[in-house]
Amino acid sequence: MWLLRTDRAELVHFNEPPPKYAILSHVWGQEEQSFQDLQVLLAECHRADRDGSGKNPRSQASAKVRACCMYAEADGYDWLWEDTCCIDKTSSAELSEAINSMYTWYSSASVCYAYLADVPADDDPAAPDSAFRRSAWFGRSWTLQELIAPQDVLFLSKDWQALGNKYLWPGLLEEITGVDADVLTFLRPLSSIPISTRMRWASGRQATRIEDEAYSLMGIFQINMPTIYGEGRRAFRRLQEEIMRQTPDQTLFLWGGLLRPGVCQDCFMQVPSHLTDHQGLLADAPSDFANVPDLVPIPYEHMSRAFSSFSTNFGVQPPDTKDGSGKLMTSTTLPEFTVTSHGIRARLPVIEPVYMPTSHTSTRYALALLACAQSARNVCPYIALLLRPHPGNAPVYHIGLAMRHMHTCLASPSSISVARYTLATSISHSTTIHPETRVYWKELYITSCSSDAAFLPTPRRLSFAHSPTGRPLMQYYVIFPPHVVSRLRRAGFETDDWLPSRPHEARVLDRPHAVFAFTFSHVLAPGTERFRISVGLCPTRDDHGLWAAVDIASHMGRSDADVHHYAPHCDRPHLVWADDDSSDNAETTKKGGVGNVPATEFGDGKRKVHLSVGRSDRTFRPTNVALLIVHIELGGLVYEQLRERMVGT
Repeated sequence: MWLLRTDRAELVHFNEPPPKYAILSHVWGQEEQSFQDLQVLLAECHRADRDGSGKNPRSQASAKVRACCMYAEADGYDWLWEDTCCIDKTSSAELSEAINSMYTWYSSASVCYAYLADVPADDDPAAPDSAFRRSAWFGRSWTLQELIAPQDVLFLSKDWQALGNKYLWPGLLEEITGVDADVLTFLRPLSSIPISTRMRWASGRQATRIEDEAYSLMGIFQINMPTIYGEGRRAFRRLQEEIMRQTPDQTLFLWGGLLRPGVCQDCFMQVPSHLTDHQGLLADAPSDFANVPDLVPIPYEHMSRAFSSFSTNFGVQPPDTKDGSGKLMTSTTLPEFTVTSHGIRARLPVIEPVYMPTSHTSTRYALALLACAQSARNVCPYIALLLRPHPGNAPVYHIGLAMRHMHTCLASPSSISVARYTLATSISHSTTIHPETRVYWKELYITSCSSDAAFLPTPRRLSFAHSPTGRPLMQYYVIFPPHVVSRLRRAGFETDDWLPSRPHEARVLDRPHAVFAFTFSHVLAPGTERFRISVGLCPTRDDHGLWAAVDIASHMGRSDADVHHYAPHCDRPHLVWADDDSSDNAETTKKGGVGNVPATEFGDGKRKVHLSVGRSDRTFRPTNVALLIVHIELGGLVYEQLRERMVGT
């Protein structure tokens, strides 16, 4: 490491840190003195020495370097480390070594000077609106480890006056940063803090480079790994993979939303555009941990008891003692996570199948029990990941269920979130346990992150649903052309729902009772001018069994249109296309769709929604799924007036 001589600000290289030195923590400004800048300055001063002028390099250094050297020298320190000028950042090897060693360097320093350039000397840190509380220093990624690691942190004002150290303000610092006061004062080891809690400390902090969101946490988790600037978000993924390899703490996976009982909610078959359709086991950024509750890892002997007791508590079959390959697995088998090209291979106790009843259908998923709880003293309730099977026979799963939270006031738009995990005690409130449900150890693959979806194995076959006549139901990708969405937006109608425009973005409509629902609200009157389109697979027809329903304005509540029951003859309007000769709903269809495709009309003279659908001549192999393109046209007096108002704005 390079250190500055405090009396002259000269750089000297050490193979090992000296026994006594000071270190600086600060927020970088616009013009910081680099390693090369200081070397040039030192060379100029040495030439001046030969000329007899005898300049001290410290007097020529930047104001921050000069002031810090003088402060450290006055405190009796001969050596000072400062990140702007003590790392040769033109050398990737030296930069990587410094980043991997930084936590150790801060923890080995005799004192850390935390320079707060935006806090005046007369500020009262404890005041509710103090500049100390609002300092940018508390919002930077790197300063988290610079607060935790050193034995002593002395806070300095913008004119280098002491404000106090972290032993004077542990409660205040915990209030500002969320970091436990006992950790700051070394009454509790950092390693005893759950992974999710440490991630939460970093969730609200910012870094200039995306990669630094991960690199700044390496010391917090005692991780060493190469630094590769330019890799972007992959840096945080690599950090989590290293944590996963080195610690059994499964709170790493408990970021995102919690499925809570007693809340009016709907399971989505698709998610809105601002949410990721395929969530994985690992987070994209520290900010994903912002709202995680206090969780603790629990010993595996407690997991063993949970594994054995679930069959009694939920009335399911006794645990299977073999995994998918026939290998014997006892209740004391340890969980395991391995990074592979198909995602993360996990060995976990699983409850499967479990069904979540909604207004539209029952969604099949699985629960993977984790060795985590909400309290170390009371290890119940246990926590389970919500796993959604990838279509096909491969044991590949995504994590999370997209939920629509319905408000009691119909005029209020619904809110949307993704639930990733649930408390075991809540399972009975949110799910349906079937006779075939079992608890057993399973080896499975879980998507590592959302970008892995494109690399999942192609489904070998789909599980075809059958109509009452015994023939397989057709299965479809349902998409909305971009020009249709653009036309609706020009008319003032927006949606929070995800409208897939390409086949690989769409979900498969592949089983009875499956329903896709899309709600559109007008920007000028979102509480009153709304309509919801529901498209479902009809189990009573052998050909093109696709029914539709449209709820307009005040009819937005839950209704029978949301549920499509088995019946000998379906009385719902069906969407037909050019090669469909059926005429059971002729009174609801009229020409006026796309090309020669008939359109199905919903509404009245004031508000009309015309739906038409075209079928692609392409069938997607090997899954044999057809592609349907839905078109929407609006009519009626009210919608025409709203369109004119949008043109006027």
